[in-house]
Amino acid sequence: MDYLLKVFGTPSIIIAFIAFCGLCLQKAKLTTIIKGTVLAFLGFVLIKTGGGILGGVLTMFSDLFTHAFGLRGVVPSNEAIMALTIDRLGRPAAIILFFAMIINILLARYTRFKSIYLSLHLIVFMAFSVTAALVGLGYSELFSIVFGSVVIGVYMAVFPTILSRFSRKIIGHNDYCIAHAASSSYLIASFLGKWFGNTSVNVEHVNVSDKFSFLKNADVATFLTMFCLLGVSSLFSSNEYLASIMEKKPYLVWLLEKSAVFAGGLFIAKKGVVLFAEEIVPAFKGISQTIAPGSIPAVDPMVLFDKSPNAVLIGFLVSFFAELCCIAIFPSLGLPIIVPGILASFTCGGTAAIFGNATGGLRGAIIASFVNGLMLCFLPAMVLPLFSYLGATGVTFADPDFTILSAFIKYTFGLVH
Repeated sequence: MDYLLKVFGTPSIIIAFIAFCGLCLQKAKLTTIIKGTVLAFLGFVLIKTGGGILGGVLTMFSDLFTHAFGLRGVVPSNEAIMALTIDRLGRPAAIILFFAMIINILLARYTRFKSIYLSLHLIVFMAFSVTAALVGLGYSELFSIVFGSVVIGVYMAVFPTILSRFSRKIIGHNDYCIAHAASSSYLIASFLGKWFGNTSVNVEHVNVSDKFSFLKNADVATFLTMFCLLGVSSLFSSNEYLASIMEKKPYLVWLLEKSAVFAGGLFIAKKGVVLFAEEIVPAFKGISQTIAPGSIPAVDPMVLFDKSPNAVLIGFLVSFFAELCCIAIFPSLGLPIIVPGILASFTCGGTAAIFGNATGGLRGAIIASFVNGLMLCFLPAMVLPLFSYLGATGVTFADPDFTILSAFIKYTFGLVH
């Protein structure tokens, strides 16, 4: 079972297998099958590699920021809490993942919810959070598996399909849609943009003075954003701590290199997205024609980043600012401090801004990403007591979809049991 969990925790292998099966079902030529399978695998590995680079710099920045401003609190990290609880929850989580995938495919075949969820590593995290919540309330492992399989399987088909109403406006077609653990945040972002935004001012079309025309280049803007964030945080950090992370490099060289590495990681990830999308969508037609007619692949939101680079940066900064506001007010509310998860701020905040911009322009992007930042703090704080029995102190589940489902379990099943 541990081996099964490790396989399903390697999305690039699953993506390559899906591309291979899809091309085989289309009876494509052997050369086409090899090319499509390898490029789909390569594209996803590039996304993962770029994401790993981004995560490394963002983790370093998170530690620097925490040290510089003396923050002590709970860190939302799906990977960390899964690693700490894998011996206790790994078996039921793997079983939930398996049956949830089957339910997702059946729903895509027989209902109007045609999305097939391909971001399966996120479903592993969701399976862990559901199991942890139910076991913590005293329910049996069998009940956790049955409930988790049905609810997560339905989630995998329904949420990307509902979100496709808005994602198709961004993508320009419905050949694929978005599957992510913050889908609830993106739906809220889309409606907030629609209700309170102004589509006359699109983030991507904002006029920039010729003096600042270099900011129109997404890679340059990304580099400068991280340069400023690292620079400001380092000013408030001790010399001893800076020396421990600068790898004996001159300060300016370290600052420039880390900013460039961050921008380079995003560049690699976006190139991987191009490769992945170009291969998985045509290959998936074989599956949709044979197993689930009319189904569409639901993929990681990073496929949108190259379409709205300005929104990504605005969303990251505004979401991060909202999380800083939560740090200031949580003690007075009696809530634990949730240390900003910088990677979630970047991915979820950036994507929320893309959806908010699509329905409400610049104003919609700002409102959407600010609300996303609040969700990234309030929701983990609400469900934190539910996971205390795990003994994983100082860490909790991060993404809105996990925490909303956990909160639902806490406040409904907790009353019954």
